[in-house]
Amino acid sequence: MTYQAKKIWKAYIWAGVLCAGFLAAGALYIYGVNAAAVHTLAIEEGRKRITRAQEEVRMLEVERAHMTVGSWLEQRAQEQNLYAAGPVHFVPRQDASVARK
Repeated sequence: MTYQAKKIWKAYIWAGVLCAGFLAAGALYIYGVNAAAVHTLAIEEGRKRITRAQEEVRMLEVERAHMTVGSWLEQRAQEQNLYAAGPVHFVPRQDASVARK
């Protein structure tokens, strides 16, 4: 093999090594970007779940407060010797239009 042929083969080998290196670096870059995107989306989904859970806790606290107030009012009415003239009906929170009339 002549010197010129060895030089050409060496150039092909270096070109192949560089191409393989660029492909490997590109694959690692795409993998890293994909992992970062998946991680970011998972964080966002977790925040949404936390927000939903906080909203549910807030609604349960409001519901518990409404239930506590009802028994407290009944106890205070009994202490004052008050009685219901008829059946007692509780208005749900969504139907508060009755209280505004």
